[in-house]
Amino acid sequence: MDLWEKTRCYRFYVKQRRQNCTFRQIMNLWLQVPYCSSCALSDPFKQHRQPDISGKKWQDDLSWELGKATLQRIKKELRKNPNYAFICKKCGAGLSPWLGEEVWVVHYHLEEHYKIPLEKPGRKSVPKRTRYQIIRLYDHTCFGCGATDKPLHIDHIIPQSKDGDSAFRNLQPLCETCGNLKGDELSDEIDVFTDLYFGPYPLESHEGLFW
Repeated sequence: MDLWEKTRCYRFYVKQRRQNCTFRQIMNLWLQVPYCSSCALSDPFKQHRQPDISGKKWQDDLSWELGKATLQRIKKELRKNPNYAFICKKCGAGLSPWLGEEVWVVHYHLEEHYKIPLEKPGRKSVPKRTRYQIIRLYDHTCFGCGATDKPLHIDHIIPQSKDGDSAFRNLQPLCETCGNLKGDELSDEIDVFTDLYFGPYPLESHEGLFW
């Protein structure tokens, strides 16, 4: 089960990286999740926060917190299913801000939540098994140019010369041309947020993991 979860986390991470990053960027992936008032008020780190989405102005709040595209998607879902509701990540309670209920938006770091090592201090070499896994997860494709017909090597996104380690988040497959183009430049670190938990049950099996 642990291996199944991690494999799907890896695939989801790669999918999000493809959508949001270049080969010069390292990504922090955050899951945006809904909390009900009971769970938020019982959490010492969240109990003094006001709700992020209130019942009175839920459309404005939701647009501000999750974006206009998410608001439009949820309104479309409500037209199809009037009983649609968010699900509290902690207790499983249904939440309907359009019926006056308050919602807290909480952020889970994907790798920390699923216990995927963010760092491997002192370990810069990449085991052969990990090399194969990374290339397979990226579909035997160079993450820089998208080539599928060139030999690939495992690149450290944060270069080894800049203390880059061999943790999963710091590895990507590149062809020789893209590797030389990237060189030893220090990569940008970006935060990416996904509102998966604010949508209907996902159709893809690896996304279904998070439910």
